[in-house]
Amino acid sequence: MYDDQGKLVKRIGFKERFRKPPTWSSQLVPSEDATVVDSIRWMFDAVRQGHSVGHVCRGLNERGLTTIAEKPFTYNTVLGMIQNPTYAGKLVAGRSSKAKFCRFDQEGLIIVEDAHEAIVSPDVFDAVQATLANRKRSHQRGDAGKYMLSGLVRCIHCGNRMHGVHRQDRGRETPQIFYQCGNAPLTPGFDPKCPHPVVRQDRLEAFIIDTLRTHLMKTKAAEHIKDAIRRAKTKRSKQVTGDERKLASVRQKIERGTENLALADRENFAAISKLLSTWRDEESALLARIENRAVELAPLPEAIDVIERLGEAFTKIKSADRVKLAHAIRLTVESITIGTRNAKTGGIKYPEIFGELTVIPTLAKRPMPIPDEAIGRRKIWREIADLVRQSKTPLHLKDFCRHIGTEDASHAAYHVRRAELAGLIMKVGHRGGWVVS
Repeated sequence: MYDDQGKLVKRIGFKERFRKPPTWSSQLVPSEDATVVDSIRWMFDAVRQGHSVGHVCRGLNERGLTTIAEKPFTYNTVLGMIQNPTYAGKLVAGRSSKAKFCRFDQEGLIIVEDAHEAIVSPDVFDAVQATLANRKRSHQRGDAGKYMLSGLVRCIHCGNRMHGVHRQDRGRETPQIFYQCGNAPLTPGFDPKCPHPVVRQDRLEAFIIDTLRTHLMKTKAAEHIKDAIRRAKTKRSKQVTGDERKLASVRQKIERGTENLALADRENFAAISKLLSTWRDEESALLARIENRAVELAPLPEAIDVIERLGEAFTKIKSADRVKLAHAIRLTVESITIGTRNAKTGGIKYPEIFGELTVIPTLAKRPMPIPDEAIGRRKIWREIADLVRQSKTPLHLKDFCRHIGTEDASHAAYHVRRAELAGLIMKVGHRGGWVVS
């Protein structure tokens, strides 16, 4: 830090707080802490050698280093650091707005080479940027409607959203699709105690659609939902119109403010610049809001049509328009929570998937439970018990083989023994078969 005479006054550490007098000047120099400087160089070298950003993040935390805010490093923090040209001796202006300074990154940034002593060489910095660019994959937009419950399903343990994933098991020709808890290390809100519940997409979606179809078949339920959709459309249309009026007003203010800024004296320059910055932020927020609401409004008429034919769509789910069906579900379902827990039936312990479905009050005022039987992993021993319960006569091993679809009697016998251990069925005599216990 230099005073108005150019004399060195003080050296400020990167974690220190200091307000520079207006007439003073500053110069960036590497930290006196050799550990910090070495760690920054190691960070760039590690990425250049092929290590991931997550690997670097863990390495910095294992060294006991913290950010300026005295917090552990996260993925986004490290990524921002290795993309910051300041470490290569470059000074970049125009990326952000503050006080009388406005951002103009759309018109082109101001970059000053060799503005200060570099910690890493420009060649190393450019090599790291090239490595990061090569890692970026071109993600194509997924098929609309592929995950009909996207954004609605949440983990009951950590509260994070559950996202769709593909899994290819050995011996299976086609991959299976699941909704999986998005709670992962190095992400905000990570909970190490979360058991990461996973549920099959087809079973969960079938249960949700079947439940909605059942309630829609009740008297006047569909009419109430259609009325609610029309009211929502009208309300959102009015909100869009109001935001458009506000946007026009803000743009007029920006235009007048820009003219005044050109004529402002030194005393008023900072105040007008601050107002312009506030108005530009308000303009961006209004534009985003108008765009989002326009997207929400677009499929509403088709959603009404889908709701009218929801029962038919459920029976022909493979040929249904999943985009329209997904939007109809969003207008009727408020939330879906999924969890997992250890359960016990008789002498059998097993993981159980459970959840709750919350729909709009028109359909049901209370959350509806989602049982493990509907969305959990297949439990053949429970199917065998249900088969015995529905039969009026004792069933034999060949009946169970037929139900499972196997000719291996030992396979069926294994599940029969588990049903017996659960206390659901029992054998009558040596050859009498099995009945409900």
